[in-house]
Amino acid sequence: MKLRGRFQNLGTQLIVFYMFISLIVLLAASYFIYSFMLGTIKDNNEILLQQQFQQLDHNIEGLVDDVDSLSKVFILDASVQRFLNYTPEMGQLELLEIKNALHSTIESYAGNYHFIDSIYIIGQTQGVVGGTATTTLVHEGQEWMERFIHSDIYRDAYKSFPQLKIKGGVDKAYYNPYMLNENPGKVISIAREVRPLFSPLSNAILILNVDEKYLSSIYATSLDASEGKMYIVDAQGVVISSSNQSDVGDVSRYYPFSPEGAVYGSYDKGKAEDSVQVVYYRLNRTGWHMVKEIPLDQISNQIYSMQTLLVVVFLLSLIVIFVISYFWLKKMIHPLQVLAHKMKDMSRGELGVTFAKVPNNELGIVIRRFNEMSLGIVDLINKTNDIQEKRRKLEMEALQNQINPHFLYNTLNMIRWMASGVKADHIVTSIVALGNILRPVFTSKDSMCTLRDELHYLENYIRIINMRFTDSIVFEIDVDERDLEHKVPRFILQPLIENSITFGRHDDGQTMQIQIHAYEAEDNFIIAVYDSGVGITAAKLQEINHYLESGERFSAESGTTGSGIGLYNVNKRIQLHYGANYGVRLVPQNDGTLVRVRMPLSREDS
Repeated sequence: MKLRGRFQNLGTQLIVFYMFISLIVLLAASYFIYSFMLGTIKDNNEILLQQQFQQLDHNIEGLVDDVDSLSKVFILDASVQRFLNYTPEMGQLELLEIKNALHSTIESYAGNYHFIDSIYIIGQTQGVVGGTATTTLVHEGQEWMERFIHSDIYRDAYKSFPQLKIKGGVDKAYYNPYMLNENPGKVISIAREVRPLFSPLSNAILILNVDEKYLSSIYATSLDASEGKMYIVDAQGVVISSSNQSDVGDVSRYYPFSPEGAVYGSYDKGKAEDSVQVVYYRLNRTGWHMVKEIPLDQISNQIYSMQTLLVVVFLLSLIVIFVISYFWLKKMIHPLQVLAHKMKDMSRGELGVTFAKVPNNELGIVIRRFNEMSLGIVDLINKTNDIQEKRRKLEMEALQNQINPHFLYNTLNMIRWMASGVKADHIVTSIVALGNILRPVFTSKDSMCTLRDELHYLENYIRIINMRFTDSIVFEIDVDERDLEHKVPRFILQPLIENSITFGRHDDGQTMQIQIHAYEAEDNFIIAVYDSGVGITAAKLQEINHYLESGERFSAESGTTGSGIGLYNVNKRIQLHYGANYGVRLVPQNDGTLVRVRMPLSREDS
């Protein structure tokens, strides 16, 4: 129980949680570092090898180009042309002389060009002549000729004329069966169809052989055996050149490298200790693949040693952090423990408790807010009591004020009956209209009404106005029946009409027309009020619109307050209902004044 109670302590929970999270972070970091470093090394290997492969591809292309150039020069030699122009009618003695001269030429070329291992030329009627810089060979039998004529390199050379045909992994003994060495080595055969000068017919195949060891020396000299092996395979996956000579002639166990035909790529293959990174590159000229196998266990050993060092450093750091954090957390959570006790005191009803000492950190912010909350609760309770007292007084005043509107309305009814008794019809009509105006003020609490109700209310106001001005104001209302159901804020037309009469009426008392028109425009509902009065100057119209757009009260210094207070009130009410995009604007006119009220569409039936 004692251990359980200690574990419920916040400090113990923080330390245990911190250690647990740290161990998880350690394991995740170790795995991430291993994966990241392995991936980075593999990516770097791939990038470096790509550059190396591209350089080797360039070197091999250069070698093929050199052989191609040499073959063209070799064909132009006089002894070669005599061999190509030989016919059976010349006799065997002439042929023997031609072959002796050709042997000397072959020895000269093979000795002067170090990348050439041997040269062979096979004629359909002349036979075979060839050899190296030190040995020569003349095939007299037809068995080898028949076998060579049916070989792939012979057929492909004829089909590819005048291009070269390259074939790798060919035994040296294939061309010289008299070699006594059991493993004489491999060559890369570069063959082309040849013909005499000024003759359209080919009659021989020229083969220049490059020793496989020379080809492997291009890339194997800078290759460390511990870094894996590099080799070249042909289109069938046969190793034709390798840094490890024993692999030449074998089929690569990783072929095919890319079923999709990618030029360059990399992937992992194998399991456990045999796992390797296989990086391949397709050579442009030959279609072969250059491959390098990199053992992943060597990369892993380097990463493991670095990772072990990192784990040791991390564990030592974790121990130091644990000791420092224990004392630091204990000091940090002390104010939090005191805060918990204070809150318990507050829950028992001890209001107004505060901290005298506040730390200068995030806990200090919490404690300061606690002090403010504690004092605020006391202040709120006092304010609540005051509000309850004021509410009681306001309810009493409201009950008393309810008598005033009913008294005024009842008094108007009494005056109407008194005027009716003395036959004062104008007074009766005026009082009835005034009563109809006051009735919605006293009875309805809704701030919205239909345009129909608003116009009905306006008719009573118009009736009173025409009694005052002896019917010199002519009203025209042009509103479709369907638009009468639009909902509008209550009492928005009367201030506009009053503003038109007060500031637009002619001094000579001539008749003034006021037209009210309502219509829909896109998603807006427009009410237009036009009067044929004295109009308004462009400067003053612009100034009033400026105040209406900004939502500010009209300036007393500009003299606009008298002519715009009704516009301001209506504009402000519409913006409070619908937002700042709606409201009242004055529209420039040549005669009279046009006020346009814009609101969103809103019908009673919707």
